[in-house]
Amino acid sequence: MSKWAMKIRMRSKATLRTKTEASGKLAMSLVQFVGKLSDHDPAYKVKFQFERYGVYRAYGAGRGYVVVNGLPVRGYRVRSDSEIRNKKMSAEAVEMAKNGYLTREINRAKKIDMNDLRRKRRALDWIDSFLEQGREELADYVQEFYGDDAMRQVLKVLPKMKIVK
Repeated sequence: MSKWAMKIRMRSKATLRTKTEASGKLAMSLVQFVGKLSDHDPAYKVKFQFERYGVYRAYGAGRGYVVVNGLPVRGYRVRSDSEIRNKKMSAEAVEMAKNGYLTREINRAKKIDMNDLRRKRRALDWIDSFLEQGREELADYVQEFYGDDAMRQVLKVLPKMKIVK
C-alpha cells in the first residue's frame, strides 16, 4: 500500500512540475499517509494531504479566477476562505446580508468580470487521474491480502463444520 501511495504521489508531483509554472510549493506540500493500527496490522486507509490551493488548481480557480458552470472565468468570491475562517465580512458581504441573503449564500457568491479577457486559465487534473488509473491495482492488493486472510479463516473453522463421527 505504501508503494502504491508513493507511486501516485510521484506521478502527481511530476505533473505539477511539468504542467505548471508555479513555485513548486504545492508539489512540496503533497504527502501520502498509509494508516495502520500497528506495524503488524494491515493498512486501513490511504490519505493524500496537500495545500488547499491544490483543489483550486484542479478546478482552474484561484489567483483571480472563479469557476462558473464548470469553467474558470475572471472574478472573485464575495467572501474569501480567510474571511470565512476568521469570521469577517467585507462591505459587499455585509450589504448582501442586509438584503436578506443567508450566510451560506454569501459564502458561495461569486462576482465575475466578463469584460476582462486576460490570460485564460484551465483546470489541471494533477492527482485524480492517477488515483483513477491506480484503482484496479489497489483493488488487486486489497483482494489479494483479504482473500488470503479469508481463506485462512475458512480453513481455521472448517474442522468445526464437519460432522464428527
